[in-house]
Amino acid sequence: MKHLNLCKKNSERNNKPVLCPGCNNDGYYPAVKEDGDEILKIMEEDAAPGDISLLYTRRDNPYTSFLMENKDSQVGVIRMNGRVVATIGAIPRDMYINGERKRVCYVTNMKRLKSCDAPVNWHKMFADMCRKVDCDVYYCSLIEDNTDVRRMLAKKRRFMPYTTPICTYKTYIISTKVRLGADCKGYEFTKSGKADEADLLGFLKRCGRDRNFFPVFERLPDVGDIKTEDFYILKRNGVIIAAGAVWDRRNVKQYVLNRCKGIYALLRCINPVISALGYIKLPKDDTVVDLAFLSFLLSDDGDEEKYRIFISLLLKEMSDKYPMLVIGTDINNPKYRVLEKIRSISFKTEINEVIMTNIDSKTPPSFDHCNIEIECALL
Repeated sequence: MKHLNLCKKNSERNNKPVLCPGCNNDGYYPAVKEDGDEILKIMEEDAAPGDISLLYTRRDNPYTSFLMENKDSQVGVIRMNGRVVATIGAIPRDMYINGERKRVCYVTNMKRLKSCDAPVNWHKMFADMCRKVDCDVYYCSLIEDNTDVRRMLAKKRRFMPYTTPICTYKTYIISTKVRLGADCKGYEFTKSGKADEADLLGFLKRCGRDRNFFPVFERLPDVGDIKTEDFYILKRNGVIIAAGAVWDRRNVKQYVLNRCKGIYALLRCINPVISALGYIKLPKDDTVVDLAFLSFLLSDDGDEEKYRIFISLLLKEMSDKYPMLVIGTDINNPKYRVLEKIRSISFKTEINEVIMTNIDSKTPPSFDHCNIEIECALL
């Protein structure tokens, strides 16, 4: 009966007959909540390599997590012998491309169960996803060291999408105990409130419009569950010149310290000392890292010093609230030069555009790859 109910629910949602995940029929299916455990198993088979091995995950249920990102998110699975062996996610959002509002899709969690050697019909998954989200631009994030996957996705095939690099992206995990030598005199730094909402939205629209992949804010909350009160604003002479949010997303996605070895395992033994020196306080293995994202950080003119002042003041504000903050940026962004000088744990990824022309016959708009503002918390 449970299987029949799921079949009915899936069929009504997609306006066509669809077998439920409990059936043993092989093939592609739109995922449902009950697929969450199997999707999570595939997702957690891989952790970032290195002496500090971080696992990026979406507990407790990846399916639910993707819908929390956007109600129009799509999650697909391929089943073989009654079990999920491959999955893919698509999260559509409204973002600025060339100063115009476009529908942009983040393609993520394209993974296959390691124990599955059978071919996977990725074309069917991409085609179904593309048809449902119907976006102007598609992009994905790939670990820089994962050269085999990058090479595979860059290959042009008939009826298949392919990827082309947009930028090199770097993610930083920063201790809130670190201090920057910024001259903050003459600046007003405050937590945003309802009285600031109109000015804050105006600032985000005005400054974000000029940056490719910055999300469109019409109201707060408008992107995920971000609220006015999550933002901090930097003013000079009563005018907002920089703003950014501290966004705790652990209800949606998490970083888990999978393993710590080598010099980092030794440093963890003296955590209080290294923390006092401004280095990351390393948690125990197999624990969710206590952190928040520093998100949507913009200055009115992209001035490097304004970013330095904002981050400096924010770290002081956060030192008793979170042990760590995460922020990402591409290497052409002025924030990159500021972040490179801060003690941190960092890792690189490659942001790629996914070209869907072989599937939807639409030519995506061209845009400046050196003018990118991709938000780490949305990857």
